[in-house]
Amino acid sequence: MELIRHSVGGISPSIAYFLLLLAVIFNTFTNCAAAEGGAAISVPELSSYSSVAVLDTRFELFWSVNNSDATIHVAARAKTAGWLAIGISEIGSMVGSDALVAWVAESEGRVYATDRFIFNKTTAGVALDDQQDWKVLGGSQTTNQSTGDTWTTVHVWRHLDTGDCNDRPIVPGKLHSLIWAVGSTDDVSYHGSTRGASSLVLAPAPGPSILSPPPPSSASGSDSGTAASGLIGRLAALQQQQQEQKQQQQSMLNVTFTGYRVPTNHTTYMCKVVDVPLKVKTHAIEWGAVLNSTDISAVHHSIIYGCKSDEFANLPPANTVFDCLHDTPCATTVAMWAVGGRPFTLPDNVGYPIGPGYFTKFVLQVHFTNPTARADIIDNSGIYLKLTPSPRPMDASIMLVGPVAYDYLIKIPPGMPSWTQVSTCPGACTKAVFKNESVKIIGSVLHLHTLGRQMFTDVIRGGSKVSTINRQDYYDFASQQTVPTLPEFELLPGDELRTTCVWDSSTRTKVTMGGPSTEEEMCIDYLVYYPARQGQEMNSCFDFCVDSTTFATDPTSPNLATFYLCGTGDSSIIPSNKKCTIDYGANVPLSTLNGCPAQTQVSLANIPSETLSAPATALSPPAPAALAAPATPAASPPAPGTSGKAAPTSFQLVPAAIVLAVLCSFLALL
Repeated sequence: MELIRHSVGGISPSIAYFLLLLAVIFNTFTNCAAAEGGAAISVPELSSYSSVAVLDTRFELFWSVNNSDATIHVAARAKTAGWLAIGISEIGSMVGSDALVAWVAESEGRVYATDRFIFNKTTAGVALDDQQDWKVLGGSQTTNQSTGDTWTTVHVWRHLDTGDCNDRPIVPGKLHSLIWAVGSTDDVSYHGSTRGASSLVLAPAPGPSILSPPPPSSASGSDSGTAASGLIGRLAALQQQQQEQKQQQQSMLNVTFTGYRVPTNHTTYMCKVVDVPLKVKTHAIEWGAVLNSTDISAVHHSIIYGCKSDEFANLPPANTVFDCLHDTPCATTVAMWAVGGRPFTLPDNVGYPIGPGYFTKFVLQVHFTNPTARADIIDNSGIYLKLTPSPRPMDASIMLVGPVAYDYLIKIPPGMPSWTQVSTCPGACTKAVFKNESVKIIGSVLHLHTLGRQMFTDVIRGGSKVSTINRQDYYDFASQQTVPTLPEFELLPGDELRTTCVWDSSTRTKVTMGGPSTEEEMCIDYLVYYPARQGQEMNSCFDFCVDSTTFATDPTSPNLATFYLCGTGDSSIIPSNKKCTIDYGANVPLSTLNGCPAQTQVSLANIPSETLSAPATALSPPAPAALAAPATPAASPPAPGTSGKAAPTSFQLVPAAIVLAVLCSFLALL
């Protein structure tokens, strides 16, 4: 009692006890509030997570999905003493990503996790969401004394579907494109080259999964002997063993240029004839880029075309390299890659057939872009095919949809922030090619050039949309992927494929035409499907005439291309002498119908106006500035690099309210 009396300056014992009680209450609530604000509380063991992915030697991801409450628990672990970020992207590009940006303020003993949406490639474009959905579980920073490397780990959780329009739902069974990045300090600044992209199925997590793991020693940046290192090492070794067993039965076929000097022209399309060195039918089960150049930025895209026997007469000798800007002697697409793309693997029951009876000759086409007119670029790039000697049950093929005859179907006025064009592969075409059998769509590559902002392909059945094969609302010219269609989509005979492309020509002062150059534009969706239609590959569902009258006067959209079916590129369906010829006159692209027999024309209905409003809506997100000012302090963790004191949450204000209420009651008794 004397101690209390002395410490409070001689006030009565009852008042002293009362103030002591208030202090205890205040301290209790303050400690709870600190934990709610992100203090490093009980940190889960990394070994407790059901799945792990080594995204890079500098970034590891651990996660578990709780199906009962539809949540995901994540541990992101990066080789840094600063911030780390992991995001769900449309296709592996930064813009349009839903990102978690987190850091450990070690001096404060606090962990900060912020929920953001990336609107553009600037620090300001990484905007805070109004609704903060990532919840902190804990975190840590550890330094390996022998190497000096610091690793930051952040444990968080969120709902699979938060209901926030700025969050991307984590969809069970979907292969999500992920991006990651790290910074050297707690200030969220440019990440430089410390970034990357991967693809993972996050939910459900059916046991451990690793995507392209480096050797087990890659985890050496962490503290030796930790559970994380041991778990990653064991999983990496297991997958490496499985991969080696598969690779014993597989071989690689590289289709590339050899010592080709890239011209100084801005745009060059070069082709090379390649003999296929196979004696029996063989399935290609994966393809990807071979980038081997003194300047890989000069390689924009590569395509392998398969040559049928009736096309051999148009081919120069094997290994001949020739200009193919305006035409290629072979028409069937076998494999493709575009800038930013990653390898594409076919399902276990599907392979692309090559060799005798299919394709014994290839034409490799590479689009080179050389805007600085360099004369010293030597290129050996192309595409690799992973082959298996054991034929699979199903043969794959590739079809192209959209205004593929781009040189007369695309015409974009200058100064337009949003210019939309919709084109249709009509149901009459799919019915003619597929007959009475359906096919399965298993992959898609959306291809635009530098003005491209948005693209998607819808399936129309019986006048109604039944599915969207692929959609990118934040198109990135530098990241063009073959996106797996999960689950596989069954396309029926008579289904329409409606492809929408949106461009932004606000920086252009002249009309932009369709064409092969990156200064021109394209709008092509490459769809990978099975089973292939032998002799009737739907590789050219674009031999259409455009009705110039409808094109010019359509009341729904002045740039809505309505097509008429004039052929599918296969003479067994429509004789070649009945195909359209196009008038490349002064009215391009409003071409007139020439030589298009009336009996082969199949009219399409106008596209409903409501389907044309979607692109404009999708391209008009809330301004980043609005998102940067959360409605309540609770939604806005302190910015990294500041004092680190969290803004008071409603929970943190409770102690002050209790103190004030009790004090007022006490004074009322005096």
